[in-house]
Amino acid sequence: MYEEEYLLDAAVYAISAFLGFRYSECFLQGKYTNRKKGMFLWIVAFALTKMLYGNMPESYHPFPDRFGHIIPNFILFSTMQMLFFEKNTPRQAFSAASFVVGWEILRFAASPLAHALFGIWGPFWEWSINAILANGLLPAEFVMDFMSASNRVALFSVLTICRGLQLGVFYLYLRAIMQNFVDMDHDLNVRELSFLLMPCAAIFCVDLTLRLMAYSVDNSALMLVYDRVPETVLLLPLVSLFLLGFVISSVILFRGLMDGKEEERKRLLIENRVAEVHAQVMELDHIYRDMRGLKHDLRAHMANIAAFVNNRLGRDSEGLSPYLQGMEAVIAKLDFSDNTGNYLTDVILHQFRQQAKEKKIDTYFDFHYPQNNAFDVYDVSVILNNALQNAIEAAERVEASPCISLRSYTNGNLFFLEAENDFDGFLKWEPNADIPSTTKQDEALHGIGLCNIRRIAEKYQGDIEICITETGHRKKFQLTVMLYQIR
Repeated sequence: MYEEEYLLDAAVYAISAFLGFRYSECFLQGKYTNRKKGMFLWIVAFALTKMLYGNMPESYHPFPDRFGHIIPNFILFSTMQMLFFEKNTPRQAFSAASFVVGWEILRFAASPLAHALFGIWGPFWEWSINAILANGLLPAEFVMDFMSASNRVALFSVLTICRGLQLGVFYLYLRAIMQNFVDMDHDLNVRELSFLLMPCAAIFCVDLTLRLMAYSVDNSALMLVYDRVPETVLLLPLVSLFLLGFVISSVILFRGLMDGKEEERKRLLIENRVAEVHAQVMELDHIYRDMRGLKHDLRAHMANIAAFVNNRLGRDSEGLSPYLQGMEAVIAKLDFSDNTGNYLTDVILHQFRQQAKEKKIDTYFDFHYPQNNAFDVYDVSVILNNALQNAIEAAERVEASPCISLRSYTNGNLFFLEAENDFDGFLKWEPNADIPSTTKQDEALHGIGLCNIRRIAEKYQGDIEICITETGHRKKFQLTVMLYQIR
């Protein structure tokens, strides 16, 4: 092996080590405090180990020749992950297996290209030498020296092209897996891990079969079969690419299944939340009816008591006046300050106004229920409950005089509801999401409020819009809900 081939191998090992580090980061939490330093140590250790093992005499290899290409690579990659990343056995198993088998099977995509290029270079070089010698263009000694140097350049060029192609396809393969794998917080169980490892096991078996077929008993040397079966020059790269696509497809399918399960979970949570809100609204309905009857009866009783006291005690009743006035003030508190046009929405706004008052949050409500009753009052209640609950939870994290507001208006057949609140400026956005996620730790039980509101809006051919504004040192979160009124 020439010196330049050692340099090429070192460069390939360093690049593959870098890809391995970035690939592992997608699956595992790092132990390193300094990421760049950890990456540098990973690359150096990985590349040196590969160089030492690759140049070790065959008699010292601990694994049989037919297994020595994949088992040590798997052990090395797994060991590096254990040293540099937190333990997560299922994710480590899949990432190590998919990385190693992907790189190994790509040898069967690159080696046919090298065989084809050498097949073109060999006859061309032979024809050139014969033409030069036949015509006496150059001395034979110079031609021999030039031929040796040219062969070295040609060999290095072909190997560089093939390794570059192998690294390029390998990068695309790893990137496709990283972009489509499930989120870091998902823990793989045994069944899910088995589903993901099956394509890797298939690649390992195909890779081993191809090497056994190409393995010659004579001198125990790995022989190329491209000359004996020329079709393999095209078929082997296709098989390699299809196998890599098999792994990527399984990852995409797994992601789709997990997303489907997550959507189903959210749908059930939303349905349960809607049912809870409906139950609360019905309970508020009963309470409101009882309160109206109680308020009417109390006022009648107070009037009778006041008349009785005045008739019986006359001037002596002046001492009871403050007491009677206090009772009137207590009864007056049963009157809601909001008159939205629907007693259920009156109760909801009153309830949230009291919550905001306890948390020292200023409120401004200018909401009016549509007079034509174009919407189910329970659906409007779900929107109000979720919007105001989110607004209060966000506003209470603001220290300087937080405020929430609510208003509604119509524009033709469109009914708009706007909720605005101060917030601390922190929002959690998932990739490709158009609504923020919950910032609470228990994400399974929270973060469905906006999804719930959107579901109700879509029921009435509408949608929601989120706008973040900043005035001075205040940041405001504004939610606009649009509903279409069918008249």
